[in-house]
Amino acid sequence: MNRRAIPPNFTPEQRAFLSCVTTTPAHIFLRATAGAGKTTTLLEAAWQLGQPGVYFAYNKHAVADLQPRLPRQVRARTLHAHGLGLLNSQTVGLELVRDKGRQVAARVLRGPRSPLYAAARAWDIAREEGLLTLTQTDAERLAARSDWRGHSHELQDLIPTMHEAGNRLWADARSADYTDMLWLPVRHGYGHHSLRLALVDEAQDLTPLRQQFVQHLLGLPDTTDAGRLIFVGDSDQSIYLWAGADPAALSRLKAAVGAVELPLSVSFRCPREVVRYARAYSSFIQPAPQAPPGVIEHVSAETATYERGDTVLCRTNAPLIRLALELMTRRVSVSVVGRDLEVRLREALMAALPAHGSFCNDDVTELARAYLAPLDEPLKQRAAEGDRAARQQRTELYDLARCLRYLAWVVSRASGEGTLEGALGLLRALCREDADADVLLASVHRAKGKEWPRVTILYPELMPLAQGDADEERAVQFVAVTRAQQVLRFAYGKEAWAQQDFVKPGELLNAPQPGATRPANQPAQAGRAKTVRKPNVQTAPRIVRPGGADPLFGGDVMLGRETVRERLLALAEEDRALVRVWALTGLQALSGTREAVVAVHEDHLRVYEQAAALARLAQPVGGGRGVPVCVFDSPLARVQFARKIRVGKSMVRLKLGEQDLRFELGSGELVGAVGPLSTFILPRALEGLRAS
Repeated sequence: MNRRAIPPNFTPEQRAFLSCVTTTPAHIFLRATAGAGKTTTLLEAAWQLGQPGVYFAYNKHAVADLQPRLPRQVRARTLHAHGLGLLNSQTVGLELVRDKGRQVAARVLRGPRSPLYAAARAWDIAREEGLLTLTQTDAERLAARSDWRGHSHELQDLIPTMHEAGNRLWADARSADYTDMLWLPVRHGYGHHSLRLALVDEAQDLTPLRQQFVQHLLGLPDTTDAGRLIFVGDSDQSIYLWAGADPAALSRLKAAVGAVELPLSVSFRCPREVVRYARAYSSFIQPAPQAPPGVIEHVSAETATYERGDTVLCRTNAPLIRLALELMTRRVSVSVVGRDLEVRLREALMAALPAHGSFCNDDVTELARAYLAPLDEPLKQRAAEGDRAARQQRTELYDLARCLRYLAWVVSRASGEGTLEGALGLLRALCREDADADVLLASVHRAKGKEWPRVTILYPELMPLAQGDADEERAVQFVAVTRAQQVLRFAYGKEAWAQQDFVKPGELLNAPQPGATRPANQPAQAGRAKTVRKPNVQTAPRIVRPGGADPLFGGDVMLGRETVRERLLALAEEDRALVRVWALTGLQALSGTREAVVAVHEDHLRVYEQAAALARLAQPVGGGRGVPVCVFDSPLARVQFARKIRVGKSMVRLKLGEQDLRFELGSGELVGAVGPLSTFILPRALEGLRAS
């Protein structure tokens, strides 16, 4: 057979892989780091082999991109599309249903209040994990992940019964769901040993069922003359453990088929400095020999600016939604990537906001809490018992509630009232698919497999999540850093920026270490990375009063860690320095513990929440001339206007009525006052006083 010439720019690692592909019959596992050209390399393997096969890609968009680049005898497909084709070949009138799990659960469970959703979820997980029967450990894990309220051992009887009912639905009505596209072929033998070659991309994200399906198609591991498996992946990029991906997928699949492992460690995407930061999370990645230096910037999220072509990534969605809303007010076009996020937020808005009429801006926080409480309750106990999956689900739930609150706040801010339709319209504007938007925003998970010239990681201090799986969180950080082709920026929150607590790079092997960080106005030397720390234009406000005056922790009230974190995050967004710094100090202390439940002084927390709420609602009194100060007069707060007497280096003296008051210039707080329900200068006025 006449093979085409291997591209001259291929590295020794790529050539070694292709040599193994063409000169041996071995199954091959190609471990490929971020930006290593794995897709190009796997495509070249298809051309060099010149035999029929299937290239399994991770989504339909990848399939559309790959098919024109493959030889005619190799088809690009997703696993589920291939499975659906097998089901269609077995029957006429196939019925695809979304709620087959609930239908099956309704057949086997009796009673008006049967837990159909939890049973359906448990069955979905059992199939995705390839479980026909359950051990007690399996049952406990499924109960935790599916919110099964009964005893876990009940699932040991229920799941096999649901398998039987699901098979009967397939036999009688030809009814199948998404998971059935793989489950039924494996269970019934459809398509067994039907492929001679399978090329599998992103293999680190394969669930046990997907691994079984690929082996089933090739007749592995026991069939004589089985087909050949070549799969590509990287455990350092395994970020879908929460969705059921097998954490040991690559090693398990490699062992099951006896594959040879070969490396693809050189990144062509990332410049040297980006690779250096990526090596903090993966020692496997290496820069290309001629890689440019690249640019690393450390900036304050509060003062960061964005230009056309920027992409912003974050570990959670709420900061992205908030930033997108702010950019829209500046007439910057944005696109928040993620159809699933839009769907979840739409459902949350429809559940939380009144369907008819309007809601008040003042009620947004309570509406969000009312939505959150019943969903959080079943997860709270499981998280307290150490269930990691429940902790992850609570994190996602609280993140969703914060997104909801931002949308509802913005849509009702101008007039004090908003409507569900207005909030849904704002959501549509944020999440419109617009590749030409000035700024793209995406969670790290949505950025997987993509790359951009300029990438900003928003609030890198959020990573790793304390409640997440340690290996998965490290992979998330690695994926985030390695999306950048030229410029990588870290945009820090107020506390991390004030402390200059920056992300640390790893080390490049056999490479000179970069020099000290240079000032922004000093030219970069030729051949050296331009690592820039933006000048600290705004330092953290100094609070003179003792930080321990209103301690949060150590009280006699036990609250869930995530509940405390969510309440502190809300306070950390306040403009008033006293409240914000108190909340940030609490968040920092909270980050040092992994306990699901913490002991707090809830009365102190409530006082700070009360002060923040009253200050937001404060209405001006009088003619509006002078320095505006917020005065708490139970049960309300009012904005009154004081006469400026003197502004010193650290103190401001004002006359309010008959009172001669002194305030700290750094924070705007009343000297000698105790607690947050004390008179303070409004932050916007404080900036003017400092400038004077």
